[in-house]
Amino acid sequence: MNNESKNLKTGFQILTIVSTLLVFGGAIWLAKDQMGGRIQEQVLERYAQELYAISLVHQVTVVESTEDMFMDNASDQLTVYEGVAELSGALGVRLYTTEGEYLISSPENIAEGSLSAEQLESARSLVPVSVLNDKLPVEDVFWEPLLDGEAHGQSMTVRRVVMPVHVADEDELLGVVQFLFDGSDALADIDELNDGLFQQGVFIFAAGSSVIALLLSFSFARINRIHRSLVKRTFALKRANQELALSDRTSAVGGVASHLIHGLRNPIAGLRAYLNTEGPDRDDLSSAQSAVKRMEEMVDNIVRILGEDAGSVVYRLSITELLDIFQARIAPIVSEHRVKLIVNGTGERELDNREGNLILLILENLAQNALEASEQDGLVTVRASETSGMTVFDVSDTGGGLPEAMKATLFQPGQTSKEQGSGLGLAISGQLAASMGAKLALSKSDENGTTFQLSLGERND
Repeated sequence: MNNESKNLKTGFQILTIVSTLLVFGGAIWLAKDQMGGRIQEQVLERYAQELYAISLVHQVTVVESTEDMFMDNASDQLTVYEGVAELSGALGVRLYTTEGEYLISSPENIAEGSLSAEQLESARSLVPVSVLNDKLPVEDVFWEPLLDGEAHGQSMTVRRVVMPVHVADEDELLGVVQFLFDGSDALADIDELNDGLFQQGVFIFAAGSSVIALLLSFSFARINRIHRSLVKRTFALKRANQELALSDRTSAVGGVASHLIHGLRNPIAGLRAYLNTEGPDRDDLSSAQSAVKRMEEMVDNIVRILGEDAGSVVYRLSITELLDIFQARIAPIVSEHRVKLIVNGTGERELDNREGNLILLILENLAQNALEASEQDGLVTVRASETSGMTVFDVSDTGGGLPEAMKATLFQPGQTSKEQGSGLGLAISGQLAASMGAKLALSKSDENGTTFQLSLGERND
């Protein structure tokens, strides 16, 4: 699977490089075509401007040497431009009116022709234009009756230059003249320029492609190294998360086991006292039986919790259901201490059974501490509330409060205010709270009593 993924990734990178080079080559080819078109336009425009300048100079020379020549006369126009055609090596010349109507050609074998709307508009703007046709039928240039049989039906390269007819120093259009040239020379010049452009394009493509391929290969190699590093880190993070999850699960199980051991301590001490009594009375027997029952219930609860956790059993508990279970479990201890217990709560939050089981263990431990700290006929209150998605449990008593020396290290093992206490109860409860992302803290402690607060994280649903 990894080899297949690697092959696909390598194939994609090669395809990316090839596609990039194709786009680069296409851009160069398009630029070459556009530049070739502009070069052709510039070459033809240069030919037209040169011929226009020659015609104006020749016109001035002819007019000055001839007294009765007028440029508004078609015959005189033909005389002038025949001379220009002879000087420039044109195949022939055609004259048109200012409206673009054909008048006459020279020499006589030049066929009639027409002007396009663009050519006529340029002539009216006194701008010469040049057009190159590489496959123009011979019949469009020469008069058909004068063609040889072999030339009939063939094509030729023709360069046509259309110029305005006007007096050299005036802007009034007097007609339009069209010169016909053999376009082979112009076509050869343009082809030579295009070949140069093509060679330059090939060189630019070769050099640019090498640079692009090198840069992309280097970039992909670096990306692959980063990708491999990310894969390794992702794998390491995944493994670390699994280890953390296992550690968290182990920590919770250890906390549950510690809670069981801590909870069994007092009932076992009671049984030991009963067994050490020489003549136990009925009250001692009743206390021993109560202790045994409490141990059985604690063991059953812990076994059930561990079984649910190991078997991935999942169900939901409301706050009300959780407090009902808590009240039923703590009731025997409440009757022993003869302290009044008030349990109430609100909130719409639902807890999964794992979270609920840990909360019950914490509340039982806090409530038992509160009962032991309260005097006879005292009051212990367990209240649940919810604010802005956060559920809080408060366990309060009416005892005399905790010693100041204990408050700074309250949740560290070995800290206790009881004569026979082990100092593990709050430490275990803090560990259980941390294992499910909750926070256990001392809310207040003074001569009027003590309150512990268990705060659950905000709901994600």
